[in-house]
Amino acid sequence: MSTKVLIVCDSFKESLVASDVAKAIARGIGAADAAARCTLMPFSDGGEGAIEVLEQNLNTRSSPGGHRVTCSTQDALGRPISAEYFRFKQRPAAWIELSAASGIHLIEPEARDPKITSTYGTGLLIKHAIEQGATEIILGIGGSATNDAGAGIIQALGGKLLDEHGTELTRGGAALQGLTALVPPEGLHSIKWHIACDVNNPLVGAHGASHTYGPQKGASQNDIACLESALTHFAQKIKDTHGVSIETIAGGGAAGGTAAGLHGLFKAELISGFELLCKMTSLEEKIKACDVIITAEGRIDHQSLTGKVPISVAQLGKKHRKPVIGVAGSIEPPYQAYGKAGLSSLFSIQDGPMTLEDSKRNTARLIEDTLYRVWSLYKNTRQ
Repeated sequence: MSTKVLIVCDSFKESLVASDVAKAIARGIGAADAAARCTLMPFSDGGEGAIEVLEQNLNTRSSPGGHRVTCSTQDALGRPISAEYFRFKQRPAAWIELSAASGIHLIEPEARDPKITSTYGTGLLIKHAIEQGATEIILGIGGSATNDAGAGIIQALGGKLLDEHGTELTRGGAALQGLTALVPPEGLHSIKWHIACDVNNPLVGAHGASHTYGPQKGASQNDIACLESALTHFAQKIKDTHGVSIETIAGGGAAGGTAAGLHGLFKAELISGFELLCKMTSLEEKIKACDVIITAEGRIDHQSLTGKVPISVAQLGKKHRKPVIGVAGSIEPPYQAYGKAGLSSLFSIQDGPMTLEDSKRNTARLIEDTLYRVWSLYKNTRQ
């Protein structure tokens, strides 16, 4: 009797997109067990890769659920690029990935600087969607190169961030230290905003945007202090002008504080990106119907417990008493917490001493080889 395998995986950042990860997993399983029936379901926590998830799961030949829209925009350093968002067919809504325009993967490592990077390009995508008739914006945040609390989005939509001389601030997180007046964009009162977010970090503080995510975006310790001061000042201006306290809301620190900024200015609702995509794609029903689940992501560590794909999938597997096998490029403690969340076992794809660059170059092969070994063990223990 063939085993029904559900593969639900996220991307291996800067190596493989989620769909290619799923294919590599399926090849490894197929090499070990030709009878296994694999269902591939590339997934996302609402940030990077969400459009691919929507396109694959909502569109059928008889009933398309939406389509990609391509438009001109800018990356986080203001350089011209083209990017896509997803426009739903059945309702006037658009799903926009912040990383499509403002993602860190678009910025060369030596050019990453959250003091000057901006979400302006994401704002241009949102502006385009609204001009095309969208009255509901779902912004998936994750993988950003920015730390500007969504200030760039506000500027792109026509809002003004002014200094003491009435001059428009330059873009980037550091410039927010000079904010004196904030003039919101006009004509957006009818827009419904959702922020698809799966982290709990607040805007500021030891676990806030600057301290937690700043270093991976290129910030030095001096930069972090500067950005922390800027976000604190921005939060105070939001409170002064809109009466909304954004410093401590759970998830406000996501994407360099974009979640907090848009919540404060547009009353954007912070929701779980994984749970939203789960409902849209009927993931839980597919979990009920399978025999075993394989989940994967580039890195599994303590932050994975805050809503990342592998742990969220493991929790659903545990709920429905399905074994869940996890695979990752790197794995760090707390190992016991992953087991309690529902991961039956967890494997690293590295098969010997290697550099990070070697691992990235060979990710597909390493995943395939790992799943061959893992599935050989799994199959033999069930015979």
